[in-house]
Amino acid sequence: VGGLISELGFSQAQANLISSAEIAGMALSSLLGAAWIGRFNWRHIAMFGLVAVLGGNLLSCYVDNFQILVATRFITGLLGHGTAFALGVAAIGSTSQPDRNFGFTIASQVVMGALTALIVPKTIAIYGIAGMCAPAAILAVVAMVFMPRLATSGHAQSPDTDQGKKTGILILPILGLLIMIIWQMGVGPFFNNLVPYGISIELDPSDIGTALFLSTGLSIIGPLTASALANKINRNIPVCIALTIQFLIILSFQGDITWIGFTIRAILFQTAWNFSGPFLMGMIANLDESGRYSVLIPASQLGGISIGHAVIASLVQGSNLVLVNYFCAGAIFLSVFLFVLISGKMSGEKKQAS
Repeated sequence: VGGLISELGFSQAQANLISSAEIAGMALSSLLGAAWIGRFNWRHIAMFGLVAVLGGNLLSCYVDNFQILVATRFITGLLGHGTAFALGVAAIGSTSQPDRNFGFTIASQVVMGALTALIVPKTIAIYGIAGMCAPAAILAVVAMVFMPRLATSGHAQSPDTDQGKKTGILILPILGLLIMIIWQMGVGPFFNNLVPYGISIELDPSDIGTALFLSTGLSIIGPLTASALANKINRNIPVCIALTIQFLIILSFQGDITWIGFTIRAILFQTAWNFSGPFLMGMIANLDESGRYSVLIPASQLGGISIGHAVIASLVQGSNLVLVNYFCAGAIFLSVFLFVLISGKMSGEKKQAS
């Protein structure tokens, strides 16, 4: 968004609309994934999605009209990025160690996010919008090289499994997605409002940027730790601890805070965020043998963040951001409560099965 404003001359409203159009397309693509995930060869879907990523980004390099660019990014998100992302999540969810592999996935996202923040603003300054879109097109070509290693489908279904579904057991993955939505309603909007909060306590904008850069980089400890602990301990305890840490940190963002205090809180918050994610995604994957619910994880994440922002927009009054903290803390508290309930239900199902 910053590059669209500073280098390409779009207004803040236009830049956010371009970004939100692509995110909306990705969320819709995840919802549609439930229809195709069990019907088509995953390699064919991957090729379709990657070709759409390649074509959409190459086309965007030559678009200078705002309305056409919004439409192009929406279609690219819907057919390309969203399809590839949803399929990737479903494929990882179908592995034998989803918690561990989701941890590595989030760690790679942190690395890619840091590289994007470092490189893309410079390429935009030199090449214009092509500097934003061409790297994604190149990565799509690279991904095509590894496509033959992708499985052609997910978990194999058995008659017992199908019968289990008919008895309503799959209410559990739906509840898992609900937890993801509520959790993202708290963590995503809170993090996105750290900059205005820092400005409200009179921190220098450049210092705020440095703090968030440090917190993003160091937060890679979270998913790597989750990968190391996956399948070695029960996920219930570390997830509850991490979510409780987030809850307490959010409530601590009140009054006058020094830059060091702001930075430490941001680091702990993002590390706990990236630590919890693999376990929550793995929980949904373990509850879902069809892949139809795992493919909805991106939609639940993006949907939760969007709902949270909508609620916060109605809560913010002037520069008073305290209500934002209370809302986000409340959402995380509710997600902890539901997580404990569903974990108990999962334990009951396992005992019944054994």
